[in-house]
Amino acid sequence: RCLSDWSSDVCSSDLWWFFAFVSDKWQASSKLTVDLGVRWDFYPPATPRIAGGFSNYNPVNDTLVLAGLGGNPSNLGMQSRYRYFAPRTGFSYRLRSDTVVRGGFGISYTPFPDNTYAYNYPIRANNSYQPVGASSFTPAVLGDGVTTATFQAGFPAPVPVTIPSNGIIALPTSGTTLLAKQLIAQVYTYIPLNYKNPYASSWNVAVQQAFRGNFSLQVAYVANHGTDISGSQNINLPSTYGGGSASDPENAPFGRTAATNQYFFGFSSNYQSLQAQLTKRVSHGLALTSAFTWGKGLGYLSADDGGLMFFINQRRNYAPTDFDRKVNYEQTFTYSLPFGRGHTLLNSTVGDTVLGGWKVAGLVSVVSGLPFTVQASGSSLNTPGTAQTANLTGSFKKMHGIGSGVQWFDPTVFSQPTGCTAAPCSSPGLGNTSRNQFRGPGYIQDNVSLFKKFNLYREMGLETRIDAFQLSNTPQFGLPNSSSITATNFGQITSTLGSGQGSVNGVGGGRTLQGSLKFSF
Repeated sequence: RCLSDWSSDVCSSDLWWFFAFVSDKWQASSKLTVDLGVRWDFYPPATPRIAGGFSNYNPVNDTLVLAGLGGNPSNLGMQSRYRYFAPRTGFSYRLRSDTVVRGGFGISYTPFPDNTYAYNYPIRANNSYQPVGASSFTPAVLGDGVTTATFQAGFPAPVPVTIPSNGIIALPTSGTTLLAKQLIAQVYTYIPLNYKNPYASSWNVAVQQAFRGNFSLQVAYVANHGTDISGSQNINLPSTYGGGSASDPENAPFGRTAATNQYFFGFSSNYQSLQAQLTKRVSHGLALTSAFTWGKGLGYLSADDGGLMFFINQRRNYAPTDFDRKVNYEQTFTYSLPFGRGHTLLNSTVGDTVLGGWKVAGLVSVVSGLPFTVQASGSSLNTPGTAQTANLTGSFKKMHGIGSGVQWFDPTVFSQPTGCTAAPCSSPGLGNTSRNQFRGPGYIQDNVSLFKKFNLYREMGLETRIDAFQLSNTPQFGLPNSSSITATNFGQITSTLGSGQGSVNGVGGGRTLQGSLKFSF
């Protein structure tokens, strides 16, 4: 498959995977069934279509290594790992005729989780000529940084890329030419040669009990643990407090303060939950499912493939995930209205035609709020890559105000930490609150549908349907502003959710009505 197609319709690199799987189902007894299996995943390192198609930054010696040129291997020298074995096992045991116990464990590996790869200079290179002054009418300069570009002279000749015979470009640490300045200030991508694919270990144990009236109740413990979960992280950041960008590890030897983004760091994650589900199979025209989850997800990273909030003392990042919702209640139902043929109500020909066969279905979601972090200004800390959280004096208090100028939580209990008064700073004021310590508002989503299918002729039919998304028109609010305690709207909620409107899975927006006809034949 293609690892990336950033430059053209033709992929710049090739990548293939190999998987093997063996499994068996063992009927150990009349009551016990066991599933056993193991999967083997092989993810060979990617190679470019042509020699020199990858350019990997080496932060140790400030060079760019071109794949397949000189003595450089075409896969950049990345390790091939042959031990990605993923066992899968599960069991089902019938305690009684109406009671079943189930459980399972499995490991799942994932491939390299991004299209970003070793596409540094000169794979990605352009000639950019910027005005030499503040005015947009000031002439640009050529690649030497001095000669003025004019319309009479035409477009400047591209700055040629010189590829050393050994396939390693030594980057400049100083220089006055435009190319040298750009190479020093460039953001580089670093792919570690010992990269490991992330994997998740998942397990669960459930007890299911049947009751009268076509009801069944299942209570389960569901959990997983992530290992080497991928996070993209700038590694050109200080390891001490208070020194600013002058403390960047690549600054003193190479004159670089721009980011060196490593794809990827490996971190862990953890999820534990108690899940209960009450199900009623169809009887008397009614089917429903009530599901409740009480859980907690923990991890180091912000967002998908995100980095760390605190580069120094990385353990401090371990906190509830950005998408964690502690409580989630989901209710679904389908009900055939008791009218028309086969029912005691309105079962005449006219009644059956007009009201018979109609069904109503619904989905109701009630979830608790997402976590958020209360941040300080960070300027007094003077430590790139490490955020500064606010100090909390007293108790966090929700005031539930909505709108500009109205507080959702009490901002007076938060204050600015001291930060660093001098560098190096051995005892910085980082703030006594942690990442994702507080929770925002939850929401309710309710969708209802009314539909009926009319039989026209033989296999032909017509279904008419009316859908109402967010029927109750209940507002769904976003998180309060907590990015800086100095912000004018700190502690206020000034926006609603907006991840979708007029769809089953969407939230946000007001009530939406939709009518449709579907003809089948």
